[in-house]
Amino acid sequence: MERQIINKKKRVFSLEPNKNPSAVFTRKYTRHLVPALKKLNMNKNSSQTNQQTVKHEVDMALALSAQEFAWSRFLLQKLSSSKNPTTTTSSSSNRIRILERSGKEGGDEDGEIEKKLKELQKLLPGGEEMSVEEMLSEIGNYIKCLELQTIALKSIVQETT
Repeated sequence: MERQIINKKKRVFSLEPNKNPSAVFTRKYTRHLVPALKKLNMNKNSSQTNQQTVKHEVDMALALSAQEFAWSRFLLQKLSSSKNPTTTTSSSSNRIRILERSGKEGGDEDGEIEKKLKELQKLLPGGEEMSVEEMLSEIGNYIKCLELQTIALKSIVQETT
C-alpha cells in the first residue's frame, strides 16, 4: 500500500518519486543542469562564462528533461543548431497557422482572439509550427515545466548562498 503525506495546504502527494510527474521532471532537470553548471564553474578561468552561456545550459536542461513534449523537441533542436551558445537565435519560420473562422462574424473579438493566439504561438518553442489545437495542449505543459524549473533554480540558489 502506497504511503501518502498531507502537507499544511492539505495536498496529498506520493512518496514514490516515479508516481509524481513533478518529482520526475525535477529529478531529470537537476540531473542535467547541475553537472553542466559545475563544468562551467570549473572552466570559468579558461573561458569566458557569461549569462548567455548559463541561460543556454538552463534551457538545454529544460529541453532534455521534458523530451516527451513537442515544445521541448523544438527547443532542443534550436539549442543544438546554435553553434555559439552566447547568441540567441530567432525562429526561422514566420508561418503562423490560425484556424479560419467558418462563417462567423465577430469583428473585433475574433481579431483580438487571433492576436492573443499569435502572441502565445511566439512564446511557446515551436508554437509557430503548431496548429492551434496542438499549441493549446502543449502550452499547459510548458507553463508547468517553467514553474518547476523556477522552483529547482530557486532551491539551487538557496543551497549555494
